[in-house]
Amino acid sequence: MNKPYFPLFIDIAQKEIVVIGGGRIAERRVKTLLSFAEHIVVAAPELTEKLYGLVKKGQIEWIQENYDSKMLEGAFIVLAATDNAACNEQIVKDCRRRGILVNTAHRKELCDFYFPAVAARENVVVGITASGQSHAKARETREKIERVLKNI
Repeated sequence: MNKPYFPLFIDIAQKEIVVIGGGRIAERRVKTLLSFAEHIVVAAPELTEKLYGLVKKGQIEWIQENYDSKMLEGAFIVLAATDNAACNEQIVKDCRRRGILVNTAHRKELCDFYFPAVAARENVVVGITASGQSHAKARETREKIERVLKNI
C-alpha cells in the first residue's frame, strides 16, 4: 500500500504559479489559487469565459500561446491542465529537469503533489485530499468542513 501524501502548507503569495491550459480544470485551480498567490500565469491559446474575465480584471496574466518550455522560467509550481496527454507529460518532464513542482490533471502518478480541496474561513485553511483516489470523497469532506467553519 502506498503511503498517503504529507499535507504541507507553504506561502506561495510571492511565488510564480504557471498553469498550462485554459479549460475548466485550469479555471477551478486558478480560482482556488487566487486566494493564496499574487502572480498566476495561464498559458493557453484560448481561455474559458471566467478565466478571460480574470485576465480583464488584471487578476491573472495570460500568455496566448501553445506550451513552450520557456514558459516555465521562474516558476515555483506548474499545473499541467491541457486536454493533450502528450503535452501534459512533456510539461512534467520539463519541470522535473528544472526541479519545479508539477501537477498534471491527467495522471495522478506523475504528480509531485495533489491539488487539494480547500475549505477556508478567515485565517483557518483546511486542505483535503483522498490521495488521488476519490475526488468525490474529497469534495464531500470539504463541504462538511465548510459547514463547520461557518460556525467558528
